[in-house]
Amino acid sequence: MTSSIVRQLVDIVGADNVNTDPAEIYCYSRDSTPFQHFADIIVRPLSTDEVSRVLKLANLNHVPVYPRGSGTSAAGSPLPVKGGIVLDLTRMNRILSFDQENLQVVLEPGVICDDLNEFLQKYGYFFPPDPASSSVATLGGMVANNSAGNRAIKYGKTKDWIMWLEAVLPNGEVIHTGSKTLKSVSGYDLTKLLSGSEGTLAVFTKIGMRVQPLPEAYRTAMFLFGDLDKAGKAILKARGAGVVPCAMEFLDRLTVRTSAEYAGLDIMDCEAMLLIETDGVESAAEKELKIIVKAVEEMNPKYWKIAEGERERASLWLARKSAYAALARCAVTTTMEDMTVPISKIPEALKRIQRIPERFGKIIQIATFGHAGDGNLHPTFLYDERIPEQREAFFKGLSAIYNEVALDLGGSISGEHGVGLIRKDFVEKEHGPVEMALMKGIKRIFDPNNILNPGKGKPWGSTGEPEVI
Repeated sequence: MTSSIVRQLVDIVGADNVNTDPAEIYCYSRDSTPFQHFADIIVRPLSTDEVSRVLKLANLNHVPVYPRGSGTSAAGSPLPVKGGIVLDLTRMNRILSFDQENLQVVLEPGVICDDLNEFLQKYGYFFPPDPASSSVATLGGMVANNSAGNRAIKYGKTKDWIMWLEAVLPNGEVIHTGSKTLKSVSGYDLTKLLSGSEGTLAVFTKIGMRVQPLPEAYRTAMFLFGDLDKAGKAILKARGAGVVPCAMEFLDRLTVRTSAEYAGLDIMDCEAMLLIETDGVESAAEKELKIIVKAVEEMNPKYWKIAEGERERASLWLARKSAYAALARCAVTTTMEDMTVPISKIPEALKRIQRIPERFGKIIQIATFGHAGDGNLHPTFLYDERIPEQREAFFKGLSAIYNEVALDLGGSISGEHGVGLIRKDFVEKEHGPVEMALMKGIKRIFDPNNILNPGKGKPWGSTGEPEVI
C-alpha cells in the first residue's frame, strides 16, 4: 500500500472516508470466527462510481479488496487475509425506489434487513428472508452469502427474491445482471451466480428484489421435549403433516436455557424445543397449525402450547433470535457453525453432534439450534480460544462436524453462512475435483488478478490458490 495509492483513494472517496488508524484497522480485523487479519486501509465509498474507481485502482496495482457490510459474518468471509483494502459499503444505505404495482424494491447494499421491512410494512409488504441477525445484517451481505434464516422453509433464500443486480467487476467495469421482468431466460443467470459468491466475483452497488404482501395472521406453537431423539423425530412428523409452515426452529437444552433467561421467559427444564409457525389468512394459519400440532403430539412432547397474542409470540421469537447472543454469555469464545443434512437425517445428526465434546473430556461444549424445517443446523462451540488445548479441541471438533456429520449424512458444509475461512478445508470433499475446477475457472474469468476477497475457501478450497498477481 503505497502513499500514492492512499492519495488516489482519498481523491476518490474523500479524506474522511479513508482510514489507516490502527484502532480502526483493528475493528475490522474480526468477525465471529476465531480468526484475525489486518487490512492496510479502510475505504468507505458512497456511490457506484466510487466503487468502480476504487476497484480499477486496486486492480491496476494488484491490491486485494475485501467487501464488507456490518461484519455479522460467521465464516470469516470479510476478513482481509492478505491485507490491502477493506471496502466498507455501509454508507451506501439508501432505499432508492419502491414500485408497488410490480412489487419490486431497489436499494443499495448497505441497507439493513429490518430497516427494509420497517419501510415495507407501511405499505403492507415484506421481504421474507429472515436471518437471526436481521437487525444488523445488510442486504449486500445477505446477497453475497445467499442468507436464508427462519422463514426459508416456506419462502426460500435471499437469491430467490433477487431480480437484478448492478455490480462492479474487479477491473472497475459496471454490469447489470438479470431483468426487471418476472421471467427472462435470454442469458446465463449471472444474478444467481453472483448471489452467494461471497464477494469473490464482483461488488454489488444496487439490488433489485421482489417483495411479498404481509400475511394476515400468524399462529405459533412451542413444543418442549424431554428426549432429544423424540424432538428429532417430531421434526419429521411435522414436515410430513401435509402443510408447509413458515418457520420450524429447533433449540437444544443449553440453548433453550440460556435463550429463555436472556429473553426473560420462564420455560421448564427440557432437552429440546421446537418453535413452529404458520402464516397466511387467519383461517388457513389456524387450520395448518392444528394439523401440525396433531402430528407433533404423536411424539409425546413434555409440554406444548400455542402462543396467545402477539406479545407472547414476540417473546418466543426473541428467545430464538437471541440464541447466539445468549450463548455468547456462556464462554469466552462462541463459534457458530452452519451445516445441512437431509430432513430424515436430523435425529442422527443431533446424536452425533452431542457426542463430539466427550472426545475431548468435555473441555468444550456444543449447543445446537437452527432451522429444523430445512435441515439447517447451527452447532455452536463454546470454549476459550486463548487456551491451546481448547482451541485445538475446537478445530478437531469442527472437522468432526463437517466430515463425520454433515458430509457423512449426505449434507452440505454450509446452508446460509458461506464458506469463508472457517469451512475452506471441507469444500473439495463436498464438491470434488471437476466441480472445483469449474468454479476456479469462473473465478479466473471474473477476477484474473485474484484481487477480490482472496484467501477464502470459495472457490479455491484449502489448496491451489494463486497469489494476487
